[in-house]
Amino acid sequence: MKSAPSKPAAPKPSLPKKLLRSLPTLTEVVAPPPAPAVPGQIDEEALVERVRQRLEQTLQAQIQAAVATALEAQMKELGPRIRQRVDYAVRKVVTQAVAAELQAPTHKAG
Repeated sequence: MKSAPSKPAAPKPSLPKKLLRSLPTLTEVVAPPPAPAVPGQIDEEALVERVRQRLEQTLQAQIQAAVATALEAQMKELGPRIRQRVDYAVRKVVTQAVAAELQAPTHKAG
């Protein structure tokens, strides 16, 4: 049987061992600094803020229109019921007042 060819030995560092031991070892991942702004590059935060402002103006107008429409529809439904209840209350008070007046002793001037 033939043995597999052995890998060539890794080259030995040319620095002395004592110097290698004194070099600091990287123990954490360091993120690269952000790339400088290039003309034409989009600032995401500024873009998000501009879009939010435009949406806010558009949405505010649409919300006001939707609320106004909903309130108008509710008032159309409530109007007849409110009038009916006010009519009932007025009739009741007038009926009670007339009944009380009819039961009161009459004073004839004479």
